[in-house]
Amino acid sequence: MDILSLIGQIVRDLLIFVGACFTLLVILLIVVSRLSPQNPLRQLLGELCRHVAVTLAAGLVAIPIEPIPGVDVAYDTLVPLALLYFWIKFIWRAIGFLGHRALPPPTTRELPRGPN
Repeated sequence: MDILSLIGQIVRDLLIFVGACFTLLVILLIVVSRLSPQNPLRQLLGELCRHVAVTLAAGLVAIPIEPIPGVDVAYDTLVPLALLYFWIKFIWRAIGFLGHRALPPPTTRELPRGPN
C-alpha cells in the first residue's frame, strides 16, 4: 500500500465520521426542537443559536471592513474581545441555567408530631 492510498483511506474515513456526527447532530436538533418551549434544553439551544448567529454576523461584517485603513484595526481588536466576553457570559449563564434546574427542588414536609 503506497502513501497516497493510505492518505486517501484516512480522508475517506474522516469524511464518513464527520458525516455520521453531522447526522447525529441533525437528529438531536430535531428532537430538542420538538420539546416544549419551557424545557431548559430547548431554551439553551435557542441561546446557542443566537450566539452562533451573532458570531457569524461579526465575521460577515469583517469582510467589507478589511480594506478601510484604521477601521479594520479597530474592528480586528474590539470585535474579538466583545465576542470573547459574549461567549464567556453565555457559558456562565448555561452553567447556571443547567445547574439550578438539573435537579428538582427538594420537597419539604413536616414530620408528624406526637400527642402534646
